[in-house]
Amino acid sequence: MKRRQILDAAYTVFSRKGYHRATVDEIIALADTGKGTVYNYFVNKEQLFYTLIKERSAKFESELNDIAGLSEPSLDKVQKAIKVFLDFYVENADLWRVLMHEMRGLGHEEPSSFTEAQREKYRERFRKTIGVLERILEEGIEQGTIRPCNAHKAAHGLFSVIVMMVFQGFVGPNMESIEKAAHGIADTFLYGIVAR
Repeated sequence: MKRRQILDAAYTVFSRKGYHRATVDEIIALADTGKGTVYNYFVNKEQLFYTLIKERSAKFESELNDIAGLSEPSLDKVQKAIKVFLDFYVENADLWRVLMHEMRGLGHEEPSSFTEAQREKYRERFRKTIGVLERILEEGIEQGTIRPCNAHKAAHGLFSVIVMMVFQGFVGPNMESIEKAAHGIADTFLYGIVAR
């Protein structure tokens, strides 16, 4: 119970203030708990942040892997994967903006607070999720439904499109339905914008 309160408070504080400006004291105050309780669960601010990222990602990563394992056409799996990505990034957009800044130093004036080793730990999480897209695209190439291409680069391109659609506000809780957006992204990504 207390651990969940701490993680919920951490989500709010990190999402609003960023990693650099967030303090454990603010998280403690919002969670309405003591410093000792927080440090019973988490060694430091970075471990708290990483645990938050890992736990918020768990269901998303599981759903993505389930889609990759389906025995259906890869083009259908691409659209389902896009929807899962959109659902996740719409729900967690503020926190993931913070994470992306810390990984790349984008979006804020202060430099990243992460060491290179910490950044690499988070990059590995992105590689795994983008790797699922890559596997789905490779399967499409094998099935002959996707033309031969560099699936690694294509997966990164698709991931970038998904994330930018959310972060630029083209997809969100008050925008068009995520299902419709996923269909539009899949259609544009797979078939382009050329009249056909």
